Amino acid sequence: MDFETAVKLNIYETIAETTKIPSASAVARALDSSVAAVEEAFQRLGAQRLLVLEPGGASGIRMAPPFSAIETPFLVRVVGRGYYANCVWDAYGVSAALHRDARIVSSDGLTGEPLELMVQGGKPLPRPYVGHFAVPAAHWWDDIVAT
Repeated sequence: MDFETAVKLNIYETIAETTKIPSASAVARALDSSVAAVEEAFQRLGAQRLLVLEPGGASGIRMAPPFSAIETPFLVRVVGRGYYANCVWDAYGVSAALHRDARIVSSDGLTGEPLELMVQGGKPLPRPYVGHFAVPAAHWWDDIVAT
């Protein structure tokens, strides 16, 4: 397995186990590598849109889609653990990535009323909600953090 793949797998395994996105130093320790080598891999993975790095550095990850390193309005509950997703689309992706049923806790973007979405048996359960994306998908990566 190449180094970038090992880094990527370590990131996602760590998220699945801990609900947290690891730092470059944590990945370096886990892979018995240097932090510089891991940061270079983070940069390459970021260039491929597989990661979104924290602004101004290569040692921290903001997003490892569909997971968010920061708290967001999209909390995904899976087997007693809570994962943050970047958007409602990614919230469903968390369930898919973990191959688990999920309860997504969020709120209406207009009214602030609480919303709950469910995934069971790999399928979203119907709810009387409408998802709205203010930016067309073709432009999400123009500024993925703001999108």
